[in-house]
Amino acid sequence: MPQQWTPRRPDPEELQRILEDFSEATGLATVAVDTQGVPVTRLCAFTEFCKAMRADPLRSRACHGCDAHGGLQALLEGTPQIYRCHAGLVDFSIPLTDGDAYVGAILCGQVRMPEDEMPAPLLAQSGWHDDPFLQELYDRVPVVSRRRVTAAAETLLGLHDLVDLALRAGTVRPQDEGAARLSVVPPSRATAASDARPPEAQQRNPTEFITAAVRREDLRAAFLEAGTFLDTVYAQGSPEAVLAGRDRLDEMILAAAAACSPRIVPHLRQLVERDRRRGGIDRFGAQLAAERFIGMVLDEFQRHRPRRRREIGDLLNDIARHPEQAISLTEAANSLHWSPGHLSKLFKSVTGCTFVSYVTARRVERAKLMLASTQMPVQRISSELEFSQVNYFSRVFRASTGMSPSEYRRHCRSREEGHTGAAVPGSDKGRLRA
Repeated sequence: MPQQWTPRRPDPEELQRILEDFSEATGLATVAVDTQGVPVTRLCAFTEFCKAMRADPLRSRACHGCDAHGGLQALLEGTPQIYRCHAGLVDFSIPLTDGDAYVGAILCGQVRMPEDEMPAPLLAQSGWHDDPFLQELYDRVPVVSRRRVTAAAETLLGLHDLVDLALRAGTVRPQDEGAARLSVVPPSRATAASDARPPEAQQRNPTEFITAAVRREDLRAAFLEAGTFLDTVYAQGSPEAVLAGRDRLDEMILAAAAACSPRIVPHLRQLVERDRRRGGIDRFGAQLAAERFIGMVLDEFQRHRPRRRREIGDLLNDIARHPEQAISLTEAANSLHWSPGHLSKLFKSVTGCTFVSYVTARRVERAKLMLASTQMPVQRISSELEFSQVNYFSRVFRASTGMSPSEYRRHCRSREEGHTGAAVPGSDKGRLRA
């Protein structure tokens, strides 16, 4: 029987000691925060200005929001971020991940810089300058060079003690002690490295993986896991095996719901039972059903979490829910209240590709599944995926797969004769997370 393991969190006192030693050595303020920017350690060497700002409830919430945004920005960029906080001081952030999950960040700084070295503001600047007391405290904040702040960030990032903390961070199993590390690598890059392992090293329990994907609010990863399982089920061919496999996936999704959003389980089970009574569902329909159920689990999970601003992860989830939509960069940026240029830069840092190529790739993936597992005419598939003309759809599809849509369908039929919905050749199994 496999050895059991229990997730553990970093020892707060150990982390506190590291931050206190770092502040003592550098003279810079430090604090560790959770994903919402709320401190999880005591404040180290905070300036009198920042103490006064955080003593005001409204301004304190702005500080928490700025800290949360700074940590997420560093996660997206894949490197410590130096920025100007909402109050006008300079900080840097280092994100902390527990396995694949982003759990918070270390914030450090609270200094001023020479005007020609000041970084751009992270968020809108707070209006406190009409307060003489705060202005006096602000003027006392030391001015340091950007080089010194950069060196401090590199020093904190390289502390060996932070690596040691990873062994107590909750993802290390007894049989692979030392495998986990606190990391600033963006999830897309970290995943690419893990997906390069041999298939036997990537075996996992689909229920656990779907549950973990929902908890980190990553629909694409959950959908891909369900799709991989369904590929295996439908490749078996016999109706009995397909039906049994679909039932197993339904139970996996219900188990994930029980772990993440238990209140939705009774309603979700009713929907699952109704789908089972309907029967006769093909591979494409099975994928749509699984995605609908997993999306409902995530919706319920998010409903009971603190409200926050939409971020790039929400946009990736929107694309995962609606891969058929030809959403534009401008429309996506408007949904986040960002500029198209800002979204374009962050999107490429997270996914490794441009926004347009990412959306197009998702539409082509959906086209592959529709061609392989339905009798839907190519022209209708083109229309369903919001391509303006079927000829344009064919060109895009050929550029991605090396085959026209009709050739691809014939290829799938010849490979899996008589198995509607067989595993789709060449489908992308990579996982991208925000």
